[in-house]
Amino acid sequence: MDRHEVEGAAVTAGTTETGVAGVKAADGETAGTANVEASEAAEVIDPAVIARGLVAVRKRRWCLWIVLIVYLPTMYLTQRITHSFSGSMPVFFCWFAVLLCVMFYSATARCPRCRNYYHMQGMALLYLRKCLHCQLPLNADKGDRF
Repeated sequence: MDRHEVEGAAVTAGTTETGVAGVKAADGETAGTANVEASEAAEVIDPAVIARGLVAVRKRRWCLWIVLIVYLPTMYLTQRITHSFSGSMPVFFCWFAVLLCVMFYSATARCPRCRNYYHMQGMALLYLRKCLHCQLPLNADKGDRF
């Protein structure tokens, strides 16, 4: 059976197998696996879903930046009030605990395209502006604005 006969049989059977999927079905694979492969290749993610996911990733990154920026004024005020290093240690440990929580919160943000962690690959936590798995830029939903 050649490719044209397989495509003709698929049309009469009411399926939409054409091209590569039809050739694979003719080679002995089941038509179901050929359809699954074709549907996975044709799967397109809605831009609105990507935009919502990237907004969540950016929000979590902003939380981390705020906690990092708050450190210096907080420690300055604590030093001015307590006038001692040991008096400011509880404030430092509280800030550090908040930092760990916010880092965990931001590190577990998922990429809207590949559904992996946006900033983590294995045990490496890297706050880059692209997904570490699929390279989706952080501002992909904003278009060509600079």
